[in-house]
Amino acid sequence: MIAQTNFNYDTRIIRYITTLKENDFKVSVICLRYNHQAKYEEMFGVKVYRIMNSFSHDSIISYLFYSFIFLLKSFLKCIRLAIKENFSLLHIHNMPDYLVFAGTFLKIKQIPIILDIHDLTPELFKERWSEKKYRLLRPFLEFVEKISCRFANHVITVTPECVRLLENRGIIMEKISLIMNSADEKMFKYSDERFNKNGSAKFKFVYHGTIAKRFGLHFFIKSFPKVLKAVPGVEFHLIGSFNNAYADELKKLIQELELSENVFLKKHLDSSELNQTLKQYDLGVVTYESSEYMNLALPTKAGEYALTGVPFIISELNTVKSIFRNESVCYVDPENTEILANEAIDLLRDPKRRHDMSLNAHEDMKKISWNVMEVRYLKLIDSLLIN
Repeated sequence: MIAQTNFNYDTRIIRYITTLKENDFKVSVICLRYNHQAKYEEMFGVKVYRIMNSFSHDSIISYLFYSFIFLLKSFLKCIRLAIKENFSLLHIHNMPDYLVFAGTFLKIKQIPIILDIHDLTPELFKERWSEKKYRLLRPFLEFVEKISCRFANHVITVTPECVRLLENRGIIMEKISLIMNSADEKMFKYSDERFNKNGSAKFKFVYHGTIAKRFGLHFFIKSFPKVLKAVPGVEFHLIGSFNNAYADELKKLIQELELSENVFLKKHLDSSELNQTLKQYDLGVVTYESSEYMNLALPTKAGEYALTGVPFIISELNTVKSIFRNESVCYVDPENTEILANEAIDLLRDPKRRHDMSLNAHEDMKKISWNVMEVRYLKLIDSLLIN
């Protein structure tokens, strides 16, 4: 596998690798290095090659420069590993889409390549950078997406909406598989401990994952003074990496609203710690901005909350509504912070509703959990290896 991310913190990649290991595949991973991680180590029997340090995505110029360096290093590493190892398959994770060309040497050797499109690049580019740059570069972005998909033997993507858009942009349907970014029932276990707290225990909201503007954390922080006034002592814990410009904005907002004693920023957790950590929390927060890109997304954290029994507030997004019933989650328009606060307060005061939501969301998620998706993945691998 090749991924321009960190193996330790990317739960989607870890799910794939766990499935492969359980089915007697040997796996090597080429990825980025965070902080003082080793350049090479074996984890869970997986060979992990961290070929360069992680880098900021805030600037488009910086992103393109460093992603091309990662592509070149991955290309060379692929050749060196392929000489030593008898690889049967290469699985490449976007972004960027053109990372698939790191597998050129293996392609020449007729080894099948999967391109796993976690995010549709044109839509994410529009979300992350300016509308003007998007309009100028859209034809190029769609061209790169198309040639990358054609280079791969097969394409995986994460929601029905993403499948539809790829097909509309000229990728043949037979070449695309839907493998949703679902939480793994082996890693995330249901617990109802949170509903048995004594009356003096503090209520705690949680958000974990990427800290970026599109995830709408500023909406919930703006609503929090009203929540705190109605339910004194309630806390909001944000778990992630806080070394970007948006994180600085959140810190400033927390200070301005005098929330420092109730809103806490916590460091990113290793995926193996998440299940136990989520037991501490009463309500999850998934207040994503509503946009073309975010309406394509199925938030991984929503699935993790559902499987662990954390009831959650979530934006009314297209893909989410196709999975979770109205009685399973609390749908909100996060931009209306007054109503958002009222919904949060109502939930805090209604333990029965929270418990019912927890049970319903767990039932909904089991229908598309990784137990279901890994079967599709293994069937796809078998078909590629046979051909």
